Amino acid sequence: MKVTLFNPPMYDQREYGKPFIPPYGPPHGIAYLAAALEEQGFEVKAFDLFNHTWPQVKKLIEDEKPDVAGITCLTEQRAAPVKLANMLKSINPEIKVLMGGIHPTILYQQILDNYPVDYVIRSEGEETVKELLTAIKNGADTSNIAGIAFKAKGKVVKTDDRALVKDLDTIPFPAYKWFNFDDYAKYEILNGRHNGKDLEKMRFVPVIGSRGCVGTCQFCSTPRFWGRKWRVRSINNIVDEIEFLKNEHNCGFFNFADDIFTVNKERVINLCKEIIDRKLDILWDCETRVNFIWDDMLEWMQKAGCYCIAFGVESASPIVIKEINKKTTPEQIENAFISTNRHGIKTKMLLMIGNPGECDESVNDTKRMIEKVKPDFSSISNTMVFPGTQLYDLALKEGLLNDDYWLSDRPAPYYTVENDIKTMFRWSDHIMSANTSPVEKCLRSLRTFIEQKTGARISKSGIEIRKDGNVIKRIGW
Repeated sequence: MKVTLFNPPMYDQREYGKPFIPPYGPPHGIAYLAAALEEQGFEVKAFDLFNHTWPQVKKLIEDEKPDVAGITCLTEQRAAPVKLANMLKSINPEIKVLMGGIHPTILYQQILDNYPVDYVIRSEGEETVKELLTAIKNGADTSNIAGIAFKAKGKVVKTDDRALVKDLDTIPFPAYKWFNFDDYAKYEILNGRHNGKDLEKMRFVPVIGSRGCVGTCQFCSTPRFWGRKWRVRSINNIVDEIEFLKNEHNCGFFNFADDIFTVNKERVINLCKEIIDRKLDILWDCETRVNFIWDDMLEWMQKAGCYCIAFGVESASPIVIKEINKKTTPEQIENAFISTNRHGIKTKMLLMIGNPGECDESVNDTKRMIEKVKPDFSSISNTMVFPGTQLYDLALKEGLLNDDYWLSDRPAPYYTVENDIKTMFRWSDHIMSANTSPVEKCLRSLRTFIEQKTGARISKSGIEIRKDGNVIKRIGW
């Protein structure tokens, strides 16, 4: 039985005003599944099709002739997995189509009712997919396999939830052999030199050291997918993977792609000591919360090659922080950035505009924080609504959308219950003008004035003419 796993082509949402952001590294979802299935003895291949055209995809399917096809599906990119499922069935209706990821995990009923998908793999997939494919191969009953959903006699059947893997070390390393690291976009912070290394020439790869998050943020669906328990791989297991990637694939810069990296101070310190003991001479970055930062931990992180820490700040306003259930304080934000910089590690501030409670005052709180702590990097996004979040439940209650919205190909909507899109873009520009020169501030003010008067959106790539949030015309520079 031939099993082929796909990460679909990227769906271009620029017509809806969303930027086109190519991936920085291989898709861990299908990479882990491929490794697990290969270990089980299945004939499996994995393909990242993010840069493929649909004619190329069609030819690939015709050449590979899979018996089972697995597709990963994210909410923002759901139109592409759906198109791929339709293509697979049109080429060969006998192909068993499996779909997994955050979106079908939450909206499995909608997926199975509307698209040619035979099985949805809900939540963590390594154990589920092995059991399911063994049953399919043997022609056995699948109704007692935990962690799936499927259709039987016209009705959607959801089996029991599968217990999460207790020991993550039992899961083999991702099947990196199916991916070319040089196909991916340059990681955004890799510019200039650091500790004698040319960052732009370093091969980058993400690594996942834990699953889940201890937070309960209003806008995040992580708890719905991974559960509310934070699970970790052992230190040796993680560093073994890093050493393998460095020696076998010449990787030098690693991103710990964990939802939250520094929950346990001693664990981080021990990880750093292991990297140092093995003399790996690497650089890396991670993401965490401002309330999980300690000076002795930062000291070890710097020694072990930590280049940058990205902090999920979202807002520096006490009002917004409380509304989104962030459970941090402005004082913790300030202390985290000051301490991190003091230890020679760069900082990145991740911000959101338009959360519940956002107003001119809260935006000014965030801008003042940027001016005070001066992050090395920052990114800002307007708050979007995703299934499986507390914010989604609020948006449903307020009538912003309903579940049928996800049958369209539109990106996740902005949270516009309290503020409109134009206001959010104005606030974003206001915040991003912090720590800029007088000339840059003048140019930003001019751009904002033009945008407000004309409806255009001016960016580095050109001018976009928008109506009701949609791009109706684009002019490149």
